[in-house]
Parts: sequence; C-alpha cells; structure tokens
Amino acid sequence: MTPPPRSRLAGDAIMVGTSMLMGSSYPFAKEVLAVMSPLLYGASRYLVASLFLFAMMALTRRPLALPPRDRLSMVLLSLIGVAGFNACWGLAIARTPPGLGSILITSSTAFSAIIARLAGRRLPALGWLGIAVAFAGVVVVVNNSLARLTLSLDRIDGPLLWLGAALCWAVYVEGAAPYNLRLGALPVMAWCTLFGSLALLPMALWFDSLSEFGRLDTRLFGYWLYTGIFPVGVAFFGLTMGLERLGVSRVMIYMYLIPVAGVGLSAAFFDDPLTPARVLGGLIVLLGVVLTSVALDRAGRSRS
Repeated sequence: MTPPPRSRLAGDAIMVGTSMLMGSSYPFAKEVLAVMSPLLYGASRYLVASLFLFAMMALTRRPLALPPRDRLSMVLLSLIGVAGFNACWGLAIARTPPGLGSILITSSTAFSAIIARLAGRRLPALGWLGIAVAFAGVVVVVNNSLARLTLSLDRIDGPLLWLGAALCWAVYVEGAAPYNLRLGALPVMAWCTLFGSLALLPMALWFDSLSEFGRLDTRLFGYWLYTGIFPVGVAFFGLTMGLERLGVSRVMIYMYLIPVAGVGLSAAFFDDPLTPARVLGGLIVLLGVVLTSVALDRAGRSRS
C-alpha cells in the first residue's frame, strides 16, 4: 500500500534530517574514539539513547510496558540490531580507515533489498540501478579524488566486519517491521536499544574499563553525550516516524546519505575541505536515492 503523498513527503523530509543526524556521529565519534574503546563507547551511548527514547514514549503518552509475548522477540532483535551491529562496528573501525567503513556500511541497503526479494517483495530494475548509482556516489565521496584511487585495503577482516554490521542492521530493520505495525515503531526501537546496550555493556567491560570516562575532558564528554542523544536517540526517533510513513524499503535508501552528511559536517565544523570530488559524489548519491525512490513509488502504485 502506497502512503498518502503528504505523509510520504513528510517522511522524506524526516529521513533527510535523520540521515544528517546519523552522519554527524562520524566526525564527533572520531574525536571520542581517540581516548575511548569502541565497545564501551557504543554500549554507553546506546544506553543514553534508550533513555531518551523512553522519555519520548512518556511525552507522547505511549504505553511503556512491553507485552510478555514480545519480550523474547525484542531481545533477539536487539542482539542483532544493537549488540551485533555495534560489536562489528567497534571491531571494524579499529581495523580499517573510517572512509572505507562508511562505504561498506551502506551495503545495508542492498542487503535489505535482497532480504525483501527473498520475502517475495520485488524491487524493479530501476531500484537496483539507483542502489548501484548511490553506492558509486559514496565511493566518490570517500575516495575524495577524481584523478586517482586513494582508498586502500590492507586486510580482509575489517571489511568483513563492516559487511557484518551492515547485514545486522538490514536484518534488524526487516525483522522489526511486523512488530512496528503491531506495537508501534517507537516502542520497538526503545526496547531494542535498551536491551541491546545492556547486552553489549558486559562485553565492553570485559575488555575495557569505566575508568576510560576519566579520559574525557569537557569537550570530549560533550561529544560523547551529543552522539548518544542526537545521532542515535533523536535520529532513531526520526527513524521510527520515517518507518511509519514510508515503510522499510524507502527508509533504507536514505542510509546512503549518512556518509555524505558526515563529510559535509566535517567540512563545516572540523575544517575538512569540501572538494569537487565530494560535491560530485554527493550529487551522484542524491541521484541514486531519487532513482530508487521513483522505482519504489512505481512498484507501490502497481500493487495498489
């Protein structure tokens, strides 16, 4: 079923803002990860995000209780989408350049399309073309050169972990879809974020120590708090509204905007130059997103 045009436009606007917030975590997280281990960073900021999401549930007067029959499902989803994703992300970021990781993480959109195809939802050829175009644009953005290849691959375990993180996210978003319809996307996201952060925290403390928080000065603590509340908490709240208005397939194409947003915000706040390659790559990403969006609209009209 195709959502009403006004709801779809609102959802598109929300997802653009959500992608910008998610992308903003890259430059700020880079600063924090210089003194804090990835697993502890991921577990702690997702715990902060879960508290924000529960606060939003209370403000919007959503029931806070989780039905007993759904508790095991939420735990399983959280192990995939939060604990699994963050474990892969944390281990991968220590093994590969962030630029290469930001390319590989966008493969979550392709994984989502494959999962949808296995479930009987076919993406038209134009949609696959859009995915390929957007991926190519991300490569141009991160490569940051129109004359030579600047990306390098020294070892295979890091890229495999990035692909694992992308697969975890795609499986989580697809797996949560029926629960979003029955319980609401916000309660599902809040409970999964809480359960996932609590599952990841013991693993983080096994390898790391809470004393790492003592390494954060006022500036870095602000960055840590920001990346917990905004790129995860507020962004996940926006993601729930996007899922309710657009559905899984359309929401996933906005994942391609995340590294573009990260590059743009790095240029704006961290003196990272905005080069012609990055501008061109960003425009290519937008073209890919538009092509995939058009394909999903056509597919929705043909089914209605």
